[in-house]
Amino acid sequence: MKKLIIPMALVIALLLTGCGLSEQIAAVREEYIDPAIERADSGDLSVQDDGTDALRAGPNVSTDRSLLGDAPVYEAVFERAQSGYMSSLVTGRGGTLLPIGGGLATSEGEIVLDPVLASVTPASFVTDGVEYQTQIYILENSDGMFAACSAYGEWTTGFDYTEIIAFEPGVLCISDAEQNLAVCYNNEGEILFDTSQLSSRYELMSGTVSSLAQYGSGYMLCQFTNGQYGFMDMDGQFLNRYTGGVSYFDEARPFTNGRAAVCSNGSWGYLDAEGNFIIERQYEDATSFAGNNAAVLSGGNWSIIDSTGAVRLELGAVSSVEVTPSYILADGTYYTVNDYTEAVFYGYTGVPCEEGFWVRGANGVRVFRSDGTQVYFSGAAELLDISGGLYLVELADGSTAAMDEYSRVAAADVDSLVTDGLTGVCYALTQDGQLYDSSGVLMAENCAGTVLNTYVLCEDGPMTGWKAASGAGEWIICLIDNTSD
Repeated sequence: MKKLIIPMALVIALLLTGCGLSEQIAAVREEYIDPAIERADSGDLSVQDDGTDALRAGPNVSTDRSLLGDAPVYEAVFERAQSGYMSSLVTGRGGTLLPIGGGLATSEGEIVLDPVLASVTPASFVTDGVEYQTQIYILENSDGMFAACSAYGEWTTGFDYTEIIAFEPGVLCISDAEQNLAVCYNNEGEILFDTSQLSSRYELMSGTVSSLAQYGSGYMLCQFTNGQYGFMDMDGQFLNRYTGGVSYFDEARPFTNGRAAVCSNGSWGYLDAEGNFIIERQYEDATSFAGNNAAVLSGGNWSIIDSTGAVRLELGAVSSVEVTPSYILADGTYYTVNDYTEAVFYGYTGVPCEEGFWVRGANGVRVFRSDGTQVYFSGAAELLDISGGLYLVELADGSTAAMDEYSRVAAADVDSLVTDGLTGVCYALTQDGQLYDSSGVLMAENCAGTVLNTYVLCEDGPMTGWKAASGAGEWIICLIDNTSD
């Protein structure tokens, strides 16, 4: 079909005249569009006197629609718990709550909260280097206030809090930091304590209530009005207050692995959860225990001790020491946590990772775990990430893959490892949005990088919503983004 050329000079001339826009449009339509339609309908291809054919003299508006496909039809998938606007969460509807469109829906496809949220965060905390998932969501509204709710919609608070901190018992919800007003909820929505009901609140220094989230062995770290530190339980009782033991400390660190580093009169030692000194105060400084190890300063020299207080590694007068469950770092030198030697393996300097150290050899990558075991990945050039039993590696050709501990490939061309925010299970997300489990089973396509209790957030064109992993690709709930229309 020959192209038709619109004489734009005349159109521009019309636009430059004093005619109104509607008059200009009418003139163009009468002069060009209507005659072109008439000629196209009649099939007039005759040559005009000026040497151009009839269709070439006007715009081509004739289209062979048999060559056009149907435009895709996008349809939202959802139901509503209530017909009216839901500014607060409708509880007790069952399933898992899934964030969508600034609100929340259940895994049954029912919207239970309309768009009032700025963010939804699955509450998790880290203890001894390991991340643990609660079954609680932290909700933030557009005013910057926070609420907590069950991840399964069983209970919720109001947006009454300025800060919410996850810790082992649940979440610490702070309503007034200066007045030390906070409530602790567990996974079931039960109130474990409310500082407004505790007389011990008046013994705490103003603005220090957030330290209660530093928790271990049944005790929360607290700071008294005199500036000293101590430990308080959920009933508001202070460790050693009525036993004759030491209950006030010049400095203190939270309980980890059943021990708390405390300082009195310039000397550091370690308490157990009964309030007894299991390692006497004798050090100039001391770190919290990480795994079985802690760092202590004595006579200007740092050492690594084990849980009995025995010295396992002498570091000397180093300027910095870091102890983690998987490595020890002193002035840029790494040491292992199991045999306390420099992290050099078969002549290769180890690179620290979550499980210990890894080194690149001639034919692959080997991981030396903190428990003394090893994992080998043939053909790998670099270890990029570890999570939930999956290892993300870069291969010698520059591509990436997710492998299990037996060097079996779960997925190729992997972009990242994704952890389920409620179960902690890890998946491999490929560069084209495919999600695989650790066995290499395809769980979902068009994954947007979020998984909650095996439900996968997906994006497909203007459609955004949730699908069940291995659920035949059917939407549980989805909304349509029409902003680009």
